[in-house]
Amino acid sequence: MRLQKSCSVIRKGSMRIRSLVLASAVAIIFSYAPGAASAQPVLADPAGPPLTVAKADLDEALTCTTDLHDATRDPVLLTPAFATDQQSFGWNYLQSLPAEGIPVCSLSLPDEGYGDLQIAAQYVVHAVRTMAADSGRQVVMMGHQHGPLDELWALTFWPDLPALVSDFISLATPYNGTDSARSGCDDSQECPPANWQIATGSKFLTALAARPLPAGPSYTSIFTTFDQLIYPQPHASTLAGAANIAVQDICPLRPVEHFDIIGDNVAFHLVLDALDHDGPAVRERISDNLCFSTAMPNLRYDARAAITGLKYLAQVPRHLIDDSVSAEPDLATYAR
Repeated sequence: MRLQKSCSVIRKGSMRIRSLVLASAVAIIFSYAPGAASAQPVLADPAGPPLTVAKADLDEALTCTTDLHDATRDPVLLTPAFATDQQSFGWNYLQSLPAEGIPVCSLSLPDEGYGDLQIAAQYVVHAVRTMAADSGRQVVMMGHQHGPLDELWALTFWPDLPALVSDFISLATPYNGTDSARSGCDDSQECPPANWQIATGSKFLTALAARPLPAGPSYTSIFTTFDQLIYPQPHASTLAGAANIAVQDICPLRPVEHFDIIGDNVAFHLVLDALDHDGPAVRERISDNLCFSTAMPNLRYDARAAITGLKYLAQVPRHLIDDSVSAEPDLATYAR
């Protein structure tokens, strides 16, 4: 059984990171002054927009392995999409990363990722600040599908965060939107907020694309050209300024689709490559011998649980359908 703990209490000894964070955050804030000024008509708060989600809810959403406080490697924050953390990562990365000696925390949002991604980003902000303070180290942001969009939004609009993050790693993420959401929402005229926001041409994605990647973290986008939900590929998952690598760049015609990628061994080794080196993952460091393997190591391979979880990811729960809206949520004032 994987031991976990609540990250709601930050140990008193964690204050050692604050002086470093303050100095780094000030440098980052000054480097972004022109962008901040263009986005907001008044002087930006150095801490970024205030968090409107209750702290108890922010704390409740975050779960960490017990080695976070004594971390000797940068801990990884896993952010899922359209699911809980256990449904997305309980059978793969929440098993495999701790086996590599890497502390891991995961977010499980109350709306399971179907709500406004601008609100989801607040959970990311709180998680990164908590993990950095408790571990005394920088944090690795990682996720599947639109989970990394929550993370990138947090990095972009909260000026203290880039100094707290060493790496940003995504799996099958629609940085340029997906035509599946665009056609689905346009046809039905009603979708959960997150579906509108990941659709091609959304205001949310346009606001992100209008701003440069925050300096500091290394960026890696891992995807599959056979993604049946995030398309067209490779355009949909290409992030300007990142290392953009398809699993088929290493193993041509490798039959990996949208859900397979979170258990795929080639994708896993790309993740490890980014974690084990300064900078993003590099395709040339990945052995072609991995093409003869399929599943990543240390999976909790209960096939029934995995298949059930993947099917859940492909469906919108009934209670969330009832919360669907007829248009994309308005951009927050700070992002206009």
